[in-house]
Amino acid sequence: MRKIIVFVISLLSACHINAQSFQDPSNAVQLSDNFDQTQMRVNFYAENRDFCDYHVEISFSNFEGFAGMPKSTFLTITKGKQQILNYKVREGARSYSYKYTYVMYRGNANKLPNSNFAYRLPVTDGGELFAEIAENIFGYQLKFHIPNDTIYACRGGVVCDDNLKDFSAKGHQTFNTGRSSSQITIYHADGSFGEYVFKGKSLVNNGKTVKMGDPIAIVQKNDIDEGWLLFSAYFLDKNKVKDQSNGHKHTHFRPFFQTYNHGKIRLENKSTYICEQTEEMFMQDMNKRERKAYLKKQAKIN
Repeated sequence: MRKIIVFVISLLSACHINAQSFQDPSNAVQLSDNFDQTQMRVNFYAENRDFCDYHVEISFSNFEGFAGMPKSTFLTITKGKQQILNYKVREGARSYSYKYTYVMYRGNANKLPNSNFAYRLPVTDGGELFAEIAENIFGYQLKFHIPNDTIYACRGGVVCDDNLKDFSAKGHQTFNTGRSSSQITIYHADGSFGEYVFKGKSLVNNGKTVKMGDPIAIVQKNDIDEGWLLFSAYFLDKNKVKDQSNGHKHTHFRPFFQTYNHGKIRLENKSTYICEQTEEMFMQDMNKRERKAYLKKQAKIN
């Protein structure tokens, strides 16, 4: 699925016509342009209304009169509004026009997830839970049975807006398509995502930065069943982005978890684990300066 936008500006009759485009208000990334008549230059803008990166591919066709305008270009769009491209009308051009299409996918295709990262179990430190392995239409998923009522972040990052959509199989109807469940997606420093699906109430707003071990949700429980959580880790796969025949652009992977009773392990089906969080786990996403500052702060506390 591609969004088609057409702009035609003609000099033949000294009349400038700009054909307006209509973009779905739920699209995470909105594109716009502005033609500067004094400089004879068109500027393109992207507004990323989410709190994570997006991969955007823009393809130009039926264009004339602009110097350097390519057939296609790829960009990683960070949050907020920003100018992304600009092209100047060639000197002596009698007319200038362009048409373009674009696609966008949640994530950064230039990043690879840290496959060795040790995730934290989503219960209180020292708490016990039962884990099952499940497969959904997108790939690997874990089902945790939560004995208490609180879900804790398995990894730090920023909370995404799952009411928005992209052009992938995962996000084409908005990322949160579960009508009877709540969902939180956290964007990690290495470009991967942690997806939490549950029945209950979120404790974090979109755009909030959370740390590993922060409480992020309250699960709904009844007298018969314990609360449950479906957890997935995935990333935007560069190879799938290139494959135009496949709408699935994200790849799920099986992460490591740090446990008290089994150490660092990829969880097995229908097994019980005890949560353990160490300082080393907490510092995994920190650079050298951040680690030094954190350890200095902890030394003062202790």
